[in-house]
Amino acid sequence: MAYKSLNDSPVLIDDLDLYTTFVESIVEDIRHSQAPKTIAVTGYWGSGKTSVLAQIYTSLLGEHPPIFNKSTDGKKDTINKNYQGVWFEAWRYQHESQPIIALMHTMRQSFSQKRKLFDQTGKILNVSTVAGLSIFDGVIKTLSAGTVSGLDKIQKIGEKYEKDNLLSQLSTDQINNALSTAIDHMLTNKVKFNEIDRKCIIFIDDLDRCDAKTAKKLLEGIKVHLNLENCIFVIAIDPEQLESSFKLDHAQLVNSAKNQDQSCHHATEYLEKLCQDAHRLPIASQQHIADFISKSLNKIFQDEHQKYIDIIALIKTELERQSYLPANPRRLKMICNRLASFIRKTSSKEQDQYHAQSLLFLASTYVSYREVYEMISVCPEAINDLFKFAENGKSDIPALQSLTTKNTEAQGIFVHPNKISEFRCAELLIEMEKNDKLTAWGDYLHQLIQFYNSPIPPEGRGQAE
Repeated sequence: MAYKSLNDSPVLIDDLDLYTTFVESIVEDIRHSQAPKTIAVTGYWGSGKTSVLAQIYTSLLGEHPPIFNKSTDGKKDTINKNYQGVWFEAWRYQHESQPIIALMHTMRQSFSQKRKLFDQTGKILNVSTVAGLSIFDGVIKTLSAGTVSGLDKIQKIGEKYEKDNLLSQLSTDQINNALSTAIDHMLTNKVKFNEIDRKCIIFIDDLDRCDAKTAKKLLEGIKVHLNLENCIFVIAIDPEQLESSFKLDHAQLVNSAKNQDQSCHHATEYLEKLCQDAHRLPIASQQHIADFISKSLNKIFQDEHQKYIDIIALIKTELERQSYLPANPRRLKMICNRLASFIRKTSSKEQDQYHAQSLLFLASTYVSYREVYEMISVCPEAINDLFKFAENGKSDIPALQSLTTKNTEAQGIFVHPNKISEFRCAELLIEMEKNDKLTAWGDYLHQLIQFYNSPIPPEGRGQAE
């Protein structure tokens, strides 16, 4: 029987039941903000920034962003005609010499796709929009030393505009005024000044995946050329990753530990100067994680729900009892896929709490602690080495030297949600030893791995023999 598997594509629903209020607050912030303004949506890699950005876009514009081009867009009566949305994936253009030009191309394309420019005979329908696009073409040609974007008819208008207005000779301020005028032309016409809330909202995703030079060029280009009265930027970013990139770039220029530390500090200040407001993604609680895993497994097994309902319930109960998993949606989806595979291939085993604990241990180590998983797969007695490490927090075994266990002496125990340097199964190992089950558990885990690795006959798919 065919079954589903989770992927890392962005989603338009709050599948962690964590971000709905967060998205609503940013949407209201944008609606009531006066441009120019740059808002940062910050969070760790894999924490769901792209999904949140897409949900903000959909809520504001009444239609899906371009990354959901195969999805059903919003109904016509829900589309906000006073807002123009632009979706820009920065990392796709990190090898461009001037990423700001790529952004302007994307803005121009977004406007031209949304506004109907010509009738069936080729006659211009919207002179105001065409005028705006022609200005964009002129600016792009000026900044890119000759390259012009767009449709042939628009290109000719752009060339005429450049010639008539000497755009190539304009100062930065004059270019900015031209861009502001262009965007104003392409937004819906105002009836009275300030009667309608009209904004061009530019969403920038994956900036933290770019190298430092590209990120700097894009941010500086935005500050210099697009800090306009009709533009609001919403940038999804992991400040830690961007700061690390800035630091590495600086270290290549100045080989000094002191200066490297300063460069990281300067990167933080640099971001704060460019972004007038920052919203940090909330961190999933243990209950959020348990609910997410349960819902995801039910989704994977939706055609066989009754068959696996009991083990899914036991896994949820176990996750509510102990914190096995990191609060990172991307990694949680990977673990869900492994859990589903282990559940399916070990369905002949007794479906009790002991089995649920074992499945969680194996799925977690498979995804996050690969060498630990391999230790058990090769030698079940390695469970004793893992217990010693869980008990003492130290080990001479290379696979464990980079890991830590919880600092139980701390009054407030906080685990970085995106890092896997803490071995989260330590408490379970201690519990197994306390209940005099450790050795037998090592054998059981080893056996489950053998089940997982063994082929399943066609007639027995979905059930281990």
